[in-house]
Amino acid sequence: MAQITMDSLTQTLLISMVIFLGGIVQKVIVDMPINSQQPNYTCPVKDRYIAKCAHLNLTSIPQDLPHELLVLFIRDNQVTELLNTSFMNYNQLEKLYARHNVIAFIDSGTFETLPQLQVLELDHNLITFLPIYYLQKNALLYIINLSHNKIRFALRGLEKLQVLSLGGNRISYINNESFCGLHALENLRTFANLTTLRQLSLQDNDLTSIPKDAFQGLYNLRVLQLQNNLIKFIQQGLFMGTNELEQLYLQNNHISTVASNTFMPSSLIRFNIARNPLTCDCQLAWFRQWLNEVEGKIDLAPKNQTRCSSSSLKVLVNQIICFNPLVYLNRWWINYKLYLLKLAIVGYHEITEDRNPEDFEFQLNLMFHEDDEWWVNDCMKPFLEQRMPHLERVIFGDADLHPGLFYLNAIYDVIENSHKTMLLLSNQSVDDTWYMTKLRMAVEHTE
Repeated sequence: MAQITMDSLTQTLLISMVIFLGGIVQKVIVDMPINSQQPNYTCPVKDRYIAKCAHLNLTSIPQDLPHELLVLFIRDNQVTELLNTSFMNYNQLEKLYARHNVIAFIDSGTFETLPQLQVLELDHNLITFLPIYYLQKNALLYIINLSHNKIRFALRGLEKLQVLSLGGNRISYINNESFCGLHALENLRTFANLTTLRQLSLQDNDLTSIPKDAFQGLYNLRVLQLQNNLIKFIQQGLFMGTNELEQLYLQNNHISTVASNTFMPSSLIRFNIARNPLTCDCQLAWFRQWLNEVEGKIDLAPKNQTRCSSSSLKVLVNQIICFNPLVYLNRWWINYKLYLLKLAIVGYHEITEDRNPEDFEFQLNLMFHEDDEWWVNDCMKPFLEQRMPHLERVIFGDADLHPGLFYLNAIYDVIENSHKTMLLLSNQSVDDTWYMTKLRMAVEHTE
């Protein structure tokens, strides 16, 4: 009996001692300074899942970050290329932000190790080439931003893509394979597999035309940005597949006409076709009627910049009416004959010059409104180079004015020192106070 009691007492003491010693050990462990430090990563890492490597002047992708990384910010650095080995250690990566670098080369297997990638932002780089097979293993991608690069052709798409931004590149054409799926199927339409796409940004490129079936299949598209291109014509069925389209931007193109009875989505709430050289004739009368019908339902701002071009008759400025097509087609011939008739009746006074062309600093001073600069660059300059190669000292607009002078003084200087001054008149220029001031200065100089 005593032995049993002793054993019970011993057990109790042993348990108490273990608890006591355990508390001491625990306190020692808690109070002891931690000698092991966090890994010395190249850039700050939050919770081992987010790496913030922006603004560190990095030239390549760091390789010492946690393998379980989900988000990588590598923007605003000096990264020049993405190689097959760049992301081999980060196969869980979901979002990659690499904008504002100098990336010019992307290896074919760069993104193969990133099957979980959902967001890829490579805007403001120097990328010229990125074919679809580089991304064929990134099926979860829903945002791709490649704006402001040097891409000259469009990418093909991905089935889950929702936002595709290609603005500010050098894309000059879109064909029936530009945005198709991953297989060469017959009769595959341009954006056929991008059924989830909601926003498509193709502004600030060199697009001159778009196939009529380019957007068919984009059933969920809400925003389409095509402004600041060189598009000349809108085909009749171009918007047939965009029944949910809400915002359509076509401003600052070279659109002269819209095909008769072109389908315009009834879902539109904002439409901008300002600053286009619309030729106001009977073929475009339906378009004016449509604008009148939707006024108040659709935001058409800016209204005062959606006008008939200078190629239309004067009576048609700011309006579209039907008139005799023979008169319209022969308007320049008629105006020229009227001018000759006026000279025959009234006569003219020949202007003689006391100075030779060689006496002037400039041979030609060409003044134009800033909105007409595209026409000068695309039409006038090539014409002068081909037809008048002897003109070597030419002032093209405000960009060539003498620096260091006040604006009006600089205008007067080039007028005074130019053999000839030519002013281009357009709808935009006649409404501009500064431009009309230039016109008065040029006229006064001839008197």
